[in-house]
Amino acid sequence: MYSRQLWPAGTSLDELQFSALHRAQHRSPGDALGCHRLSGESSGNNNSSSTSSNSPRPGCHWHVVRVWHPRLEPDWEAETGKKVLLQLNALEEPHLRQVPMVRRGPWLYEAVVALPEDWLAAERDPGLVPPGGSLQLPRYSVLLPSSKNNNINNNHNKVSEESCQKEILHDTFGYPGVLLAESELDEWQGGFFPGVADAMGCHCVRAGVVLGLRFAVWAPRAEFVSVVGDWNQWDGRASPMRRRFRALGGGFSGVWELFVPFGASQCSVPFGDKYAYRIHTSHGTDVIRTDPFAQEFEVPNDLNQCPALNASLVSAHDEAYREEPFSWSDQDWLQERDRNGRLGLLLRQPMAIYEVHLPSWRRKESGELLGYRDLAKPLVAHVKAMNFNYVELIGLAHHPFLGSWGYQVTGFYACFSLLGSPDDLRFLIDSFHAAGIGVIMDFVPAHFCKDPCGFSDFDGLPTFEYDDPKEGEQKEWGTKIFNFKKNEVRSFLLGSALFWAQRFHVDGVRCDAVSSMIYRSFGRTEGDWIPNEHGGDSNLEAVSLLRDLNRTMKQWHPGVLMIAEESTSWEGVTSLRGEVSSGLGFDLKWDLGWMNDTLAYLVEPTSDKPRSHGKLTFRGQYMQNERYVVPLSHDEVANMKGSLLEKMGRKENLAFYDQIRLLCTLYGYQAAAPGRPLLFMGQEFGQGKEWNCRQSLDWHEGQEELRSKLCTWVSDVMGVYRHHKPLHMGDDEPHSKQSAAAARSFEWMENNAGACVIAFCRHWKRDRPVMAIFNFSTTMHSNYALPTPFWGGWQVLLNSDDHRYGGRGTGPANNLTLWTGQEGRADCSDTIALDLPATSCVLLEAPQNFQDCNARWVPGRCAGGPPDSFDVFCRDDLGF
Repeated sequence: MYSRQLWPAGTSLDELQFSALHRAQHRSPGDALGCHRLSGESSGNNNSSSTSSNSPRPGCHWHVVRVWHPRLEPDWEAETGKKVLLQLNALEEPHLRQVPMVRRGPWLYEAVVALPEDWLAAERDPGLVPPGGSLQLPRYSVLLPSSKNNNINNNHNKVSEESCQKEILHDTFGYPGVLLAESELDEWQGGFFPGVADAMGCHCVRAGVVLGLRFAVWAPRAEFVSVVGDWNQWDGRASPMRRRFRALGGGFSGVWELFVPFGASQCSVPFGDKYAYRIHTSHGTDVIRTDPFAQEFEVPNDLNQCPALNASLVSAHDEAYREEPFSWSDQDWLQERDRNGRLGLLLRQPMAIYEVHLPSWRRKESGELLGYRDLAKPLVAHVKAMNFNYVELIGLAHHPFLGSWGYQVTGFYACFSLLGSPDDLRFLIDSFHAAGIGVIMDFVPAHFCKDPCGFSDFDGLPTFEYDDPKEGEQKEWGTKIFNFKKNEVRSFLLGSALFWAQRFHVDGVRCDAVSSMIYRSFGRTEGDWIPNEHGGDSNLEAVSLLRDLNRTMKQWHPGVLMIAEESTSWEGVTSLRGEVSSGLGFDLKWDLGWMNDTLAYLVEPTSDKPRSHGKLTFRGQYMQNERYVVPLSHDEVANMKGSLLEKMGRKENLAFYDQIRLLCTLYGYQAAAPGRPLLFMGQEFGQGKEWNCRQSLDWHEGQEELRSKLCTWVSDVMGVYRHHKPLHMGDDEPHSKQSAAAARSFEWMENNAGACVIAFCRHWKRDRPVMAIFNFSTTMHSNYALPTPFWGGWQVLLNSDDHRYGGRGTGPANNLTLWTGQEGRADCSDTIALDLPATSCVLLEAPQNFQDCNARWVPGRCAGGPPDSFDVFCRDDLGF
């Protein structure tokens, strides 16, 4: 029926609903829009005078089709003389295939058609809308006139009505159904949803033959939600979302869904368009929020401040649904990595880590940024030349404010947009893997950016964060704290970590600020925090989340290392053993105590170092308790702390040359001590000033002769660390023996506070042990006698004072063999005497037949012989 006067009563949308649609405040737009079969009461005639011709044909039923679309704003018939047509598919009657629609008002056209009773039901075929949803596919579309200027009353240029209908509109509300399966909602609300990245957010999917964008977002206390973007001119009326209710009367799930169809071809989908969510809050205000699950974001206009909105982008690089996924070449790498993880061999491998902030590692001469692909070749080559076999990339997740270094995240499922697309980052990571270099990313599960560009107070009220500011705000950092109690938040965070491992093949996840998660009192004064249910300050739900995170990663990606940046003495950070109730289950923990103590010692003048000597040896009291990374990270070379070079002998204004020598000693000490060495970029060549995230490293300094030789030292010492098993295989059991007759993995040899000298020996089964000797004073010690656990010839692996490293050339030369004697020490039958250069590190390798060359500890000084009696000696002298 083409005339509204002939429609059954109540068929045309009433004014209240029409007005609500134009305010983007319709409670259930799906019930008003789309195609609906009219009930028996509505199928009658408008009045008793209606003729039987107004009754549906036998076997048919009245259907009303209401199409809501911005392109239907004008009165097309008044402006063009042509009608908007409803194109009906799969009908036997040709004259019903195109039905004129009637304008209800701006954006809304309606039609009432007598259709077979099973016509609508026949379309309940599930659309291909992974991962678990099922849409009912429409059998209609809308045809718009091809041009507003055509005059169909001109008989000389008259064309058929059908040929003028060129633009096809697909009706959003012609696709009733659900986008998330009930089982997926169960997982989302249950706290663990491994496929959350494929379900929530924006994805291009195909429903039948039509491609469209599928949106799902969590906004449990919103009144109304709309998708707004470039394709609909950011008009909140265009795409009102549907509340997703649980089956069998389960109530509102908090999730809003919508499928927006575009066309049959890829080119019809607005890839790269900006989008966000327009949310009408319970306060009666409208806010625009970016998508917490977005996989791409627009490039910020000003990196020096947070924008009011940093829009999400419709991603063409969505690995779950794209037609041609990224072509990885690292399958062998991943198989070997996960094999090592399953067999428990990962932590026996060397890990020399180079920490990198990509936007400031290197830039063009103009100061412009290099993208992920541009960085791949030079960065991989540099890391390889420096003999690091891991990189840790900070600021990898999206953040619109460069000054946060990437620790105030707005996009937990997106890479930093300023450096390129997700595929560009995949190219960089694939290049690292091809070179045998693992990639660790910084992950920030503790807090998130509270600026309007993020998802703070997402639906107008605390959504992802705690309600109470005493729990939900980290005032020291100006961020919001995730509400670890909410299962949906747990699904969000666990899903994000899995997403990076699966989609970007990261080999490690370093969790930032773990201390701020596990302590409710972190950064707060008395009375400014809420105790847990037992009255303590531990955040029990955060502890539970971290345990789940580590268990989950090991289950899904056994080769991915989990690393905690945790700065306190919390027991069991790297344990999930039953006897440690507080265990968190990480693989490794940053030893920030080692870093603080060591740097505090090295800033002192030589004359005061003896009083601080215990800082070098205190680590022996706890290094068996956890598994460690020993870091010299970005935190130590920023925020007015100066560079590592500036710290060397700062209190005695040490000369530049001596600073370089002391820096060499520090790097040797870091590589030889139990734990995995981590060095921040720029420190390998001794950058003179502290790191600035807004400019390139001072690579010109690295061209200086002395600094280039420092680079050579870093490369050589990391190479020795990686090649010699005693320097890494026993890192996690430094006080343990490999057998009853063997020495401990870590064995003290010397502790001379007055001379600023320490020495220790590293053992691993039948491999030749390595002795590390350090002189932290500015004085050379001639003919210095050291006890040795084995007699015979010790080979010099490295001497940092060698000319190759810019040294003075004192002490034993590289590759020289030093022979033990029986003079110079009263505590051991065999000693090595050598000139120990000032501010130096000397690494020696034990004799080839060391098993048959055990030295004897002299009774009286160390009664009973090594190693236990020497351990007693160490405890006496080192304050153990």
